[in-house]
Amino acid sequence: MRRSQNVSAPAAIIVIVVALIILFAVFNHPAPEAVQPSVQVPEPPPVDESQIADMYKGLSPLGIVAVFPPLLEDRLQGVRVVAVVKDTPAARAGLKPGDFIATFDQKYLVSPDALTYLLARVEPKKTYQMQVTRSGKTMKLPVTGITPLPPEERVKF
Repeated sequence: MRRSQNVSAPAAIIVIVVALIILFAVFNHPAPEAVQPSVQVPEPPPVDESQIADMYKGLSPLGIVAVFPPLLEDRLQGVRVVAVVKDTPAARAGLKPGDFIATFDQKYLVSPDALTYLLARVEPKKTYQMQVTRSGKTMKLPVTGITPLPPEERVKF
């Protein structure tokens, strides 16, 4: 013999009310606010006009203008090239605006300062290798004919 299981009307009403309360709470709960990262990345210190002028001057032997100070997202990619001056070693090597110079003479670059430091120590007749990233593709570009600034004009580190 089978026993039928009947649910009383008041119990069914209670189950429906509880389910509606849960659904209301879930769908009307405000969205959580964006979670802030637990590690705050410091902004680069402000730079003054003389630092910018020194950077342009220090990069002039190669013939480029770079983003300075470097953007936070650029620090792992290299030096972001903004402009390439015509008839310079950079132009002859094939650098283009938007390129990232990741290495120069097999030394990783984390900022334009690092490239300026290396350019102050080049030998004029030597060929140097640059690892460049363009549109996500990495390539090696040889660059020659870099004439360093005279010692009295070099950027002081």
